[in-house]
Amino acid sequence: MIFFKSFKKPRIVCFDLDDTLYDNTFPISYAEQYMLEAIGERYLGGDVLSPISYTEIKNIIIDRCPEIKDDVSMVRYFAYRHILDNYGYERKQSASIAGSLVDEFIKVRSRINVPETSLETLRILGRYYHLVALSNGNADMNCTSLRNCFENIWMPISGISAKPAPDLFIIASSYYRVAPNEMLFVGDDPQNDVYGAVRFGCQMCWQTQYRKTANELIVLPHVMISNIRELIDLLL
Repeated sequence: MIFFKSFKKPRIVCFDLDDTLYDNTFPISYAEQYMLEAIGERYLGGDVLSPISYTEIKNIIIDRCPEIKDDVSMVRYFAYRHILDNYGYERKQSASIAGSLVDEFIKVRSRINVPETSLETLRILGRYYHLVALSNGNADMNCTSLRNCFENIWMPISGISAKPAPDLFIIASSYYRVAPNEMLFVGDDPQNDVYGAVRFGCQMCWQTQYRKTANELIVLPHVMISNIRELIDLLL
């Protein structure tokens, strides 16, 4: 544990999810490839898009509708529709199929392996603090062992921007009626998490267990940990 700034115990503790409480590298890459193969086999006559081609399609969607760029499920929905439309599906049919494909993707990408260390840490901290999840992703925590660990889980949807924008931090601060400096945010990403939380005025704990990218830091966190269990020593 390394301190960079003065630290005081918070009133609520907010967590990022992916790559903070578990390693998300394999689940997300597997889910992406699984869906491309499933779409190709079921609906495109065996043609399978490459990850690069799919990324290009998502970029087209974001260019056309920048207002949905932070809602990753919505971007995925319109990307799937774009693929199906280009293969000759009627709009109503492509819309229905795309919706079911997004649901399937979320189920597959939510097959995450949460270490017992993370679960035990949350169980202990939950006896003393309000625990909240603020995530830019779209994993369904009800499908995971984290389903009972948080009082609230907030993610970007239409009209709510992703981190590092302040929207998710504002929601948590307003809901619990706490000042930003009474919140601790725990996350891995130097831009979305560290910069976003510090800019909003939160205390920030940078969790590097699954992602070590110090060269990308824009601002310093209050404290850095290399194992999620260190939060127990920090907060109790």
